[in-house]
Amino acid sequence: MGFLRSVEKRMESLVEGVFGRAFRKQVHPVEIAKGLTKQMDENRMVSVSRTYAPNDFTIHLSKPDAESIQAYQSALRDELIQYASTHAQSKSYHLMTPPRVRFVTEDSLRFGEFGVTAKLTGGTGPRAEGAPEDTSGQTRIFRTEKTGGDSQGEDQGTSAISAEEAKRHGLARETVEMVLEDGSYPLEGSGPWSVGRSEENDIVVQDPNVSRRHARLVRSENGFVVEDLGSTNGTLLDGAPIDRERIENGDELTFGGITARFVRRMDGPSSSPQRGQDFDDPAPRKKDSGGR
Repeated sequence: MGFLRSVEKRMESLVEGVFGRAFRKQVHPVEIAKGLTKQMDENRMVSVSRTYAPNDFTIHLSKPDAESIQAYQSALRDELIQYASTHAQSKSYHLMTPPRVRFVTEDSLRFGEFGVTAKLTGGTGPRAEGAPEDTSGQTRIFRTEKTGGDSQGEDQGTSAISAEEAKRHGLARETVEMVLEDGSYPLEGSGPWSVGRSEENDIVVQDPNVSRRHARLVRSENGFVVEDLGSTNGTLLDGAPIDRERIENGDELTFGGITARFVRRMDGPSSSPQRGQDFDDPAPRKKDSGGR
């Protein structure tokens, strides 16, 4: 519980970082998280034995801001759900159902403005004794920078933060991909991902030196692993033949005569993929063809 409170305290005291100054007007994921939890706090309802908090959230975004998060909207939704649950636990709030988050685009919002509608709902299941009735939801508009005027319902000066701060709070985006000459293949979900000449593979490599089912990539508890599937010409990791081996950001893999690069990094909410934060130290490692 002390850890959760320290996370909340750090979130409230975040200051504007380098990326925040460079992209000050853009809506950032951490700002959405802060707006969401403010709505939880301000719309909570106290019963005889419990404090109920909103559990259904609609995030209203301008069209430009909606487009800027489109690539990682699903991942952001999951992170916001997790953050709302953590916030509720730290405040001893009771949620009648697991949190729900949805995104909508609003033409009336300007770039850098966003709204959060917070509802308290019991869903379709039986309602606990003493639980409040569903609420219609209160919407609050937030802005990413201070403006000269101030109007009711607006929270001025929501701060943007650096990519490193976002990473610490679990709201930066993970990018994992295999980069080949013909393009990049994202590794999303739990895997595994097969590599080979057959069209049935996740990563199709059209080269006669590549077997129909050549290798596969597996997401493990400690990272990612590449495994050769008994291919004719073998799989190399940084030039060394392997059967099964852990791979790290920047590693070079060779399937038959085709070379690929494994990329795993953390992209901050305002950074481009080229400026993302790397997960792993790209320094060379001693390879063990015996696998791990």
